[in-house]
Amino acid sequence: MMRFLVSILLLLLSVPAYAVQLEGLYTAQVEVDDQSQSVRNQAIKKALHTVVRKVSGRRSTLNNSPLLEALSNVGSYVEQFQYKKRDQDNGYWLIVRFQKTALDRTLQQFDVPVWGANRPDVLLWLAVDDGNDRYILNSSTGKELADALKQESLDAGLAVTLPLLDLADQRAVSFNDIRAGFSEQIALASQRYSTNQVIFARLLKTNGIWQLNWTWLSEGRQYDGVEKSSGVSTVFQPVFIEMTEKLADIYAPMGIVSLEKKLTIELIGVDDLLAFTRATGYLSSLDMVKKLNWEQLQGNKVVLNLVITGDESVLIQTIALNDVLSPGSSQRIVAPVSVDINSLPAQPLEKVLYYRVN
Repeated sequence: MMRFLVSILLLLLSVPAYAVQLEGLYTAQVEVDDQSQSVRNQAIKKALHTVVRKVSGRRSTLNNSPLLEALSNVGSYVEQFQYKKRDQDNGYWLIVRFQKTALDRTLQQFDVPVWGANRPDVLLWLAVDDGNDRYILNSSTGKELADALKQESLDAGLAVTLPLLDLADQRAVSFNDIRAGFSEQIALASQRYSTNQVIFARLLKTNGIWQLNWTWLSEGRQYDGVEKSSGVSTVFQPVFIEMTEKLADIYAPMGIVSLEKKLTIELIGVDDLLAFTRATGYLSSLDMVKKLNWEQLQGNKVVLNLVITGDESVLIQTIALNDVLSPGSSQRIVAPVSVDINSLPAQPLEKVLYYRVN
């Protein structure tokens, strides 16, 4: 059994792991009964807490009393809000967008990691049996459920993709494969999506209660669980939040928020201005990269100087999510030539990372 599981995980790890830009990270929507100021103020506070959880990737952030006190003047963080009529009743959706710069600054003041919009893409295979129909979920089969799950995943700060269910998918995996949890078939079908974050699950409705049996394959590990709820979308809520927190431990770890350091990246394969612009633009877009300057351009190689917040290991993990850069030669520490390293002062040496532009 262990050998079988290892072979499945190796299948997933053998493909490049791509990220997506998670839209709406600083936006949340809350149900309200009317447009009065008192109701709006309470709803904005609730929306801000949702955004804080999404941006940090952790529920525990909302247990930080000094941070919540600093955020108590919620209006100072609001960039825009609007109302949208709800279809099912006389109420509204209050949609609030918050100021990224102001919110990030406050979070970092209280040593809360800010996890940028560049997040791992999670592929969800879901076999649904609601008592009337049985189907594999995507944007066209079970659209209402697909939309609800998309909103739940966004509220958790998780980027979830549903399969295309085209002919290639239909040949590779069936409803019964997902329902029975045939991991090998699902892993093979997932390879075309270039992700190493795959969750497959069975959603069954019995006597008005939804039961979700799920398995998540992530970075060489497997997680399993069972959830029950009277709501078809809320049954996913604890699963999505748990997944976000585990991924945040990798891409936005605690304890290194205020750490700022310099490092050098040597890029090869910079054959033209387009490659240079693509690589530097991508690195500059990462939240943890605060400054970027190029020092040297020679042939198809460019040397970049970066200032980052956090540890370079997080930067390496983040770069690995995308197909812009691929690792070059072995990473090494640059130290003065002909100097006994043991005699050097106890200070960080310059870290050099080597990549190739794809």
